[in-house]
Amino acid sequence: MRAIVDIELVLVNESLKEKALSLIEAFWLCHNNEVQNADETMEDYNSWTASGHLFYLIKLVDKYIGFAHLASRGAQIDWLEDLFILPEYQRRGFGSQAVTMLETQVKQYSESLYIEVAARNLPAIKLYRKLGYDCLNTITIRKDFDKDKYNVKSQETIAGMDFVIKDNC
Repeated sequence: MRAIVDIELVLVNESLKEKALSLIEAFWLCHNNEVQNADETMEDYNSWTASGHLFYLIKLVDKYIGFAHLASRGAQIDWLEDLFILPEYQRRGFGSQAVTMLETQVKQYSESLYIEVAARNLPAIKLYRKLGYDCLNTITIRKDFDKDKYNVKSQETIAGMDFVIKDNC
């Protein structure tokens, strides 16, 4: 379903800190089934609001429903490090709106916006592909020493080489 109401990207400041912390906790719980302690959440917050980062809360009318975290890696190129929409607001077009709004900003000083996404996060990959992200830039691969620790979700071929995507890649 397409978003009927527009969202707003609100740059995090001290008055939004508690809301930001609660959304960071929800992010880790939803994406990794991981409960962070207060110190870990604060570490993420401090990192994501440091110099070279832009941390926005996504506001829908009077509720904060997610966040977007941009980071500069030099050469006037930004990376969308994290995009999170609370599960009850997903699949309504708010993620697409947020990415489009961020693209408008980044286009002012860069030719590209890079996005990292976990290989197992197929809904996000489909969203980014739908929004025109079609240039494969960097691939992170890993070697599991305990090959049976995680379940294989799918197998993919890139440049004629086979790779597995696991539950916790």
